[in-house]
Parts: sequence; structure tokens; C-alpha cells
Amino acid sequence: MTNTTVATALSELPGTWVKESQIVDEVKENWDGSYDVLVVGLGAAGVSAAIEAADQGANVAFVDRFEGGGTTARSGSVMYAGGGTALQKRLGIEDDADSMFKYLKNEVQDAVSEETLKTFCDESVGNLQWAMDNGVKYSGQVFSKKISYPVHGNSLYYSGNELAYAPEITPAPRGHLPDGIKRFTAFGPAFIGPLIKSALNKGVTPLRQTRVTRLLTNNEGRVVGLEAQQIPANSWAGIRHRILSRLAAMLQIYFAPAAKGLVKKIEQLEKYQSKTVRYHAKGGVILSTGGFILNRKMTENYLPKYKRAMRLGTPSDLGEGHALGVSVGGIAERMSTATAWRFINPPAEWPKAALVNRKGQRYVNEALYGATIGTRMMEENNGEAILIMDKPLFDASVASLNLKNARLVNLMQAKTAIRIAKSADSLDELAAKCKIDADSLKQTVREYNLAANSEIPDVFGKQPSDMKEIVDGPYYAIDMSVGKGDITSVITLGGLKVDETSGEVVSPDNKPIGGLYAAGRAAIGVASNAYVSGLSIADGVFSGRRCGKNAALESKAPKAVGSQSKVEA
Repeated sequence: MTNTTVATALSELPGTWVKESQIVDEVKENWDGSYDVLVVGLGAAGVSAAIEAADQGANVAFVDRFEGGGTTARSGSVMYAGGGTALQKRLGIEDDADSMFKYLKNEVQDAVSEETLKTFCDESVGNLQWAMDNGVKYSGQVFSKKISYPVHGNSLYYSGNELAYAPEITPAPRGHLPDGIKRFTAFGPAFIGPLIKSALNKGVTPLRQTRVTRLLTNNEGRVVGLEAQQIPANSWAGIRHRILSRLAAMLQIYFAPAAKGLVKKIEQLEKYQSKTVRYHAKGGVILSTGGFILNRKMTENYLPKYKRAMRLGTPSDLGEGHALGVSVGGIAERMSTATAWRFINPPAEWPKAALVNRKGQRYVNEALYGATIGTRMMEENNGEAILIMDKPLFDASVASLNLKNARLVNLMQAKTAIRIAKSADSLDELAAKCKIDADSLKQTVREYNLAANSEIPDVFGKQPSDMKEIVDGPYYAIDMSVGKGDITSVITLGGLKVDETSGEVVSPDNKPIGGLYAAGRAAIGVASNAYVSGLSIADGVFSGRRCGKNAALESKAPKAVGSQSKVEA
């Protein structure tokens, strides 16, 4: 599959419950409820859309298969923001929107237009302040060194590749980590929790345990509502569904095989204990259902190179938003684009080593962000990544592993990798133990040492200050390949193509599909080419607010006389 795979039929998006759309008469339809705006999925994008629409005076409901939160509630809660945010200013960090734009242009590339990216950067300060106004708090300090996730007590850090591009692009820490993440963990609902609370306080109606199966249109092709399977509130089936969904979401992170059985039980409840409901949307339906990483059929079809990585998501990440959009004429693009995370920091010394494949060849600047490393590892190197270092660097890395430099979860992962380290007195012997091409490895180390000593430029642009010579035996190899050492997680980045001004889903001829919007990982957006920590949540806020505002305004627009859009709430 190519990077620009276009899905034109539901058959190309298998493994969902989505049905073909259906034409209805808005006036005569017996709706179970009518709203100005319906938001499907309540992750970062969905909650942002719901709050923004409510702030615009719309009557809003969110529809979620579970309880809300999505993968955002299982993430590190980092929001990428810059240009002079309140937290940056408090901590004495100088930044501006132009510097942020120049940096992100390297990462985002052609995922969105330069105009949209510039707007994203220009609005970044306001979007973070908006999150803070809705209850998200940032009270920590700045972590000034490069790390995959800062230790407790820090709210700002370099969450991307900013330091690797200095001095070409003025770097600034832009990873904003909210209060509420536990001291020893690296994930939780710290960001999404306050926003959901704010949405409910603003009168957004929750329609939980409701799985959307079909979009409903009028004769003109405008989306006017949705059909769903809903488990009755406060029923025994609802209680079981809630318990099973919480356990499944948790086990998906810690022990994915165990989650499969729970998901089957959830689906059985949805199949036999739910009722069919239909809800009307005067302004529009917003799809914010996340990615499709838990849809095995779709990942096998579009992302075969990533099949050995850990699928990071919740049981709702099935691509059903993608399928809903396609069912009414939308197109899904970049379906073969994903990001895999191979973090090698902490310990901070490991990025100074050489990372090679089984051919003994380097393929990336080891000082780059873990998603940059992991994606190249999976896309181009069969998931292979072996860290090569000498004894002084290995000993220094072991000595630095403590709770002052890493959270407990990161510390445990690094120590697991160390336990499987192999050592040898010569590179030839080490290569044999690791099944690496010995001649190529020795040549790689020779060139690496020359670059570390500033005798030649590094072929991957790594700075000598980020490198350590590999000269003093015994030599060590730590296998960081997929399935070895630390966890390699993967999420999908492809989604529905949208109008970048309104957020409306568009058809193959780029015409907006009336009444249908998409945001977050269900849509093409700022994070649809490459990933740095916090960019997906930031894009969710940006795109979600865009959709919420426009759908709310549409609900208040005058309708033509005789139009089927004339329905009173």
C-alpha cells in the first residue's frame, strides 16, 4: 500500500460494524433525540469539539462507545504548544510562533498546507490557554535535557527533535505535561479528565455505551443524524459493559492478549443487549473516533510492517470513524502511515551509542525523538535496532539509572533491556553473538568514531557532542528491536481528508460533505505525517475546536424554505 491510499468503499475498511448510509426524511423521522451538534468519540479532539460548540451556544451531545477519554486517557497527556505560552513565560523560556513553524515544517512536511500549519502555530498559545481555562493545570518546572518523558515535578520539556536541529532552528521546549500524572507512571487522564468535566458542566449531554453504526442523510446528501446501538443506561448489561470496557482498556496496555477475550464479551453485550437509536444533528456530526490500530484486518492490509509492534489504543480504535466518513462519500488517506516508538532515553547515555540493524549499519541519528527512530526501524529495517557501545558508556548508563533521572516505568523498561545485553572482548565476537555482519559493524564503528572526534561529518547529521567513541572493550550490544528489550508501541496516522478551513469531510473531488466533520486521528491533520510527543493532542484540540465552532455556526444558519433541514429540537 502507498502512503496516499484512498479508500472508496466500506469493503476497503473491514472489521467495523459500520453500515451503508441511509436517506431519511428529517421531518417525519421518529428521532430519539435532536441536537445542534453530535460529537462521536470523546478523546482530545472530541471533547475539544464538544466544548467549543457548547461555548458557541449550541445544544451538544457526545456519543461514545464507552465512557469517554479514548486513547488520550491512556496517553502521556502531553500537549505540544509553543510561541510563548503562559507556562513558557513563567519558566523564562523564549519562543515565538515563527520558530515553532520552522521546526514543525520539518516534521509535518506535506500532511497539511503551510497556511494551516502556520495557523496551528499562531493559535498554539491560545489553544493551551483554552485548555487551562477549562481546568487543565501546569505547575511544574522545565526539564532542560533531552528525555522521552520527564521525571515528576516537571511540566515542560523538549518533547520532539528540537535540540537535534539546533542551531539551524532556535530550539525551545514545547512539550506541556499537566498536573495529575502519578509520580511513577507515564500516562493517565490528567489532560482529558478536566476537559470532560468542563464539557459536562457546560451542559453537553453524554450518550455513553452507544456504538454508532450508520450515518443518516437527507435527499441532498447532507448528513443529518446517526444510527447507533445503545445499551440501556443503568441496566445490568450496562454495568457489565462498563466494567469489561475499563478492564479491556487497561489490559490492552499491560497484557494485550488478555484484552481480546474481554472485547469479545463486550461485543456480545452490544450485539444482544443493545437497542437501535437514532439521533438528529441540525448543525452536523463530528467524527473524532481515533485511529484504527486495534482493527487487525485493517492493520494487516495497510500496515503489514508494523504487525510485531504493540498496538497502542483502546478497544474503540477500530477505524469506525473512517468507515462512517467513507460511507457517505468521503475519502481516507495516508492509511499506510503510522508511527512506532523506540525510546532509548533514559538512560541519557544511550543516544550517544551507535544503533545498527543486523547488517551492522546505522540508519538514524540516535539523538532524535523515539518516534523518528522507531518509524525508520519498522519501515526500513525490519524492526531491527541494536545499540552498540563500549564498557565506559555501558557502565555510565547503568550508574545513571535511578528515580532522579527517570520515572519508575521508564526505569524498569531500561533495566529489562540491560538484562538482555550481550558483551564480548571484540567486535567480531559481539557480531557473532548478535548475528550481525561483522565486517560491516567494524566499518560502522570506525566511521562513528571518526565523526565523534569531529574528523568527518556524521552521515546522519549527529553532532559530536551527542556521540561517544566506541573504543574500550569489552563491547556491549543491547537489542532494542521490536519484541526485545523495551516496548515498541505503534499508532495509526491516516484518516479522512477534510477541508482545512472548516474541518468538513470532503469527497474525491474535494467538495465538502454537508453536515459531516472529522478531527483528531480520524482525520488528516498536523500529526498525519510524523509524530512528536504532544502533537496528536495539540492537533486534536486545534482540529476539534475548528469543527465544533463551524458545526455550531451551521446549526444556526437559516435553512431554505421547504428544506428537510427544518427540524425543531
